[in-house]
Amino acid sequence: MGAQPRRRRASAALGPMRGWYYARATVAVIAGMALLLAGLLVFRVWSVIHAISPRAQPADLVTLVHAQSDEPGSVGWKVKHDQRINILLLGYGGPGHDGPYLTDSIMLVSIRPSSHQAIMISLPRDLWVKIPALPKNRFMLGKLNSAYAIGMDHADYPNVRSDWKTATGGGDLVAATVSQITGQPIDYWVGVDFKAFRDVVDALGGVRVDVPTSLDDPYFPRGETTGMMHVHIDAGWQPFDGERALEYARSRETTSDFDRSRRQQLIMLAVRQRVFSLNAVPRMLSLLGALQDNVRTSLRPADLRPLVELAGQIKDQDIRRVSIDTSNLLRSGYSSNGQYVLEPLDPSYGALHRYIAMALPDRSTLTRQTPFSVQDGSRRYWLPYGVGTPASVMTTLLQAEGWQATLAPAPAAQRVAQTQILDGSGGRAVATVAWLQSYFGGVITLVPAPAGGPSVTVVLGSDFTLKTFPAPTTS
Repeated sequence: MGAQPRRRRASAALGPMRGWYYARATVAVIAGMALLLAGLLVFRVWSVIHAISPRAQPADLVTLVHAQSDEPGSVGWKVKHDQRINILLLGYGGPGHDGPYLTDSIMLVSIRPSSHQAIMISLPRDLWVKIPALPKNRFMLGKLNSAYAIGMDHADYPNVRSDWKTATGGGDLVAATVSQITGQPIDYWVGVDFKAFRDVVDALGGVRVDVPTSLDDPYFPRGETTGMMHVHIDAGWQPFDGERALEYARSRETTSDFDRSRRQQLIMLAVRQRVFSLNAVPRMLSLLGALQDNVRTSLRPADLRPLVELAGQIKDQDIRRVSIDTSNLLRSGYSSNGQYVLEPLDPSYGALHRYIAMALPDRSTLTRQTPFSVQDGSRRYWLPYGVGTPASVMTTLLQAEGWQATLAPAPAAQRVAQTQILDGSGGRAVATVAWLQSYFGGVITLVPAPAGGPSVTVVLGSDFTLKTFPAPTTS
């Protein structure tokens, strides 16, 4: 049984980067940081580079200036060999904040180089997880957002493994934890605090955001840790400096976390647009000293050029956005010590592993896809807290990946043990049907073309339902 980390106050200042749902926007911000680091290397600041990227080597200076690295495992090597690139993005308050290293933004960006596709997967900070922090393969139980703090705060957590007592220990520990959750190896991570976010927006000369709905929050935290202030932002196009952008991204008291995530998406989109519209290097050079203590990454300088080039090749329509939350694969609960937490419906995380592994299908498969419907093989299965049914959850998740999926009503008396893929396309949906079988399993059955609606239907049997949602409730 794992030990639990010492309870700490939740951060009063919430990370601006939580809910970064727009993957191109996020890669663009990394590209901006890449331009900054390139400037650092050219303009004498090796000490700053090493502070931001502790894994940097002096040879990286030459590599960055003259050519990218094709060393096995590098970004350039992965692009050349078409290996999926997984980058973990972390946002936290930083020095001066209560719980400075509690990561309120935890995002996995996965990129497929050959097809220039990307997917962003948002993981909630309250997810209750096993953190592999202790020696001898022992773990600590805690919220996902505590992993970075455990790796950074060696005074409060003196018994952690030696692996995590390094300059990159905090990010490395989060990466190891997220890898367990997602089933994906984490190639690189980037951590950014509030100050870096403000400074980047200001260095870009501010951003303009089309605010869809006015925001009124009389409880916004004043300063770093204490007091409150009234924040009001009207709907319509608004100019934001760094501080105003941070207020818009952080506000949560009068709206939901999902609303806040959508606002952060707008901010990051505006930052992306500004980065690509400007020659950002001269502006970024003014931030060298300030960002030294406010950005940290496991990326090496030699990885930055190919990452920037890859980011520029990703088009908006080839980016997918997914949030793992209580509308799909998680449910609300409480830990043994009374903390509000989120738990997976599938304790093994197998459903999440499979979903992420099957994300980013071949571009041609998506382009030539045939619309399909998803149907519950049994109406007995309803998921907790009004989430819906397995078919409704899978429909929403597949739509987020770019599939033209719809929910089909299930006959009341239907009881299906093995998942079925009913193909009434007359042979016109070969690629779509093959992908559906690879994801859901089951058998393909040729049927007459339906009178209306999608020509392909996936009927979820108990074989898939009980594996993906091990403890359904009977309705």
